Amino acid sequence: MKRVFYGVFVTLGIGSLAIFSSCNKENLHLQTQKSISKSVVSDERETVIGKKLPNPFSLSNMLDAYRALSNSPTTFESNQLYVRFKISNATQLNDLEGKGLILSTLPLDAEIQQYGAFYNDPTVTGSTWVYTTIAPNFDFGKYEYELLEKLFLPKLLIGTAEYSRLFSSFDHEDLIDKALSLKGYNDETGEKAIKYRPKGYVKVAQSISGTTTNVPVKNIRVRSRWWFDYGNAYTNDNGYFECDELYRKNRNVNIIYIFENSAVRIRAIKGLQVWDIFFTERKNSGEYENSALENINCVFANSSDLSSDTKRKWMACHAINSVREYRVYAGKNGVGLPATGLNLWLTNANGNGTSLTTYASAPMLKQMAGNSQLLNVVEFFLIVSGHPWFAACMQVLEQFPPDITYNYSQNELYYENSDQISETFYHELAHASHYQKVGNAYWSAYIAYMIQHGNEGDGYGYPTNFDAGRVAISEAWAEFCGSRFTHIRYGNTTSLAQPNPGNWLNYIERFKPNVSANWKWIPEGSMQDLTDTGEPSITLVTDQASGYTISQCFDAMDSDVISVLGYRNRFIQENGTGQQLAIESLFKSYGYY
Repeated sequence: MKRVFYGVFVTLGIGSLAIFSSCNKENLHLQTQKSISKSVVSDERETVIGKKLPNPFSLSNMLDAYRALSNSPTTFESNQLYVRFKISNATQLNDLEGKGLILSTLPLDAEIQQYGAFYNDPTVTGSTWVYTTIAPNFDFGKYEYELLEKLFLPKLLIGTAEYSRLFSSFDHEDLIDKALSLKGYNDETGEKAIKYRPKGYVKVAQSISGTTTNVPVKNIRVRSRWWFDYGNAYTNDNGYFECDELYRKNRNVNIIYIFENSAVRIRAIKGLQVWDIFFTERKNSGEYENSALENINCVFANSSDLSSDTKRKWMACHAINSVREYRVYAGKNGVGLPATGLNLWLTNANGNGTSLTTYASAPMLKQMAGNSQLLNVVEFFLIVSGHPWFAACMQVLEQFPPDITYNYSQNELYYENSDQISETFYHELAHASHYQKVGNAYWSAYIAYMIQHGNEGDGYGYPTNFDAGRVAISEAWAEFCGSRFTHIRYGNTTSLAQPNPGNWLNYIERFKPNVSANWKWIPEGSMQDLTDTGEPSITLVTDQASGYTISQCFDAMDSDVISVLGYRNRFIQENGTGQQLAIESLFKSYGYY
């Protein structure tokens, strides 16, 4: 839980979503070489659905195409079903995603006149449709659904005996071409040898004190789609991606950026769009064809409008980058990594200052899901049980409980400057590493303390509170990692005042403890002092200890270490007594005897 963002995750309710507002400005998302996209894209407006398109992959059309090519009565069965599910609660969506289905809120057989930030299906209220393809033997048991079309997708047969039976004198691409032709898509039946692989770069406009530099978006999922044919990729640390699918000439391929990977899934609140909290954050980049597919360049721009889709996706870029960078820096420094599959929530306040979450925090609720104490912990975070939205709140939390939250509307530093944003995420991810080491019982007590004392002092209570030592060590560790890793990432290019501190290493090094001054009783600089040499005289800290590593600092943070002196003693125990007197003097100068 980050200082300045000193609260914890509180007061969640779908009802609060209704008071958010979506702006209706022109598209602020910057996509370079925009003319290569064949479709209209507007981040700040609703997606506009056009006419239903003739489906070349319907079973009946594919049978007609096969018989036209072979003059044979050969038959085959549907191998995929095109369906839509009506989703009325978070449990249903979570179940379907858990089955590995690729779900779309947009129909897969319709013309899209404008790709926007959201889509409200006018035919339903209190629920939403999601579209997908599934195997014919799917168990529909508990789901409300509609069968839209029986499909035959010949690529799924490649390598099977059925493929050899059907395709002896022609191949599956010939069959697809004929099926396209029968439905009037003659321009999409070009030479089979001419194919294009979606590839390119994804970047974000890094902003530091008003200076903008485009930097890579790392490890974001990129999905390509033409009809029911999907490709997939993740950007590397240079922001470069290549999808694992090739597309023939003149085929309009939809490109979508999804803020998820094996380490994290990022969800965000989108104004009035209640259902969007159920889905990972994503950006539909429109449709591309031919050589444009191999020259995709996307830059996520910033916006001064906190409620805009542009700002939300800019923040999501920083979130996914921070997760990737933290894992790299932690790994290189011998720090235990957070669990994979983290849930990260981005929120912002509306005009009245009401938000789904408060400040930044690491409640680790998804990771604690197997803990018998979870329900009690969750109820601490929620509005009172008598509130009419309580049941909906519980539903969302139970299905998509956040491990890390970030309300980016609380302080201008933390929604305008990239280094401040990264430092906050590194801080919370350091908590996630600590949680992974100490487990549920430790974290439940930590959260309970924050709930009880989060409105005291400067958000951390007072050093005389019971269990304050647990918080002192946890916050010292997170602030240490946040500052050190931000220095690794940004060096001297920061939003911090020049020349002192000037950079994030100076920031943590020049920390001045004061046990009587709100949060300054937390020994934020102590771990930095264990790893460096020397100390600025202005801090009044006695620092004669040196040469230890970040890994050694982390190793001493065991589940039974719940006080500053307990940490000091464990550190000495694990690393020898060679500098014992220096270490004891160091912590004494921080106010701990």
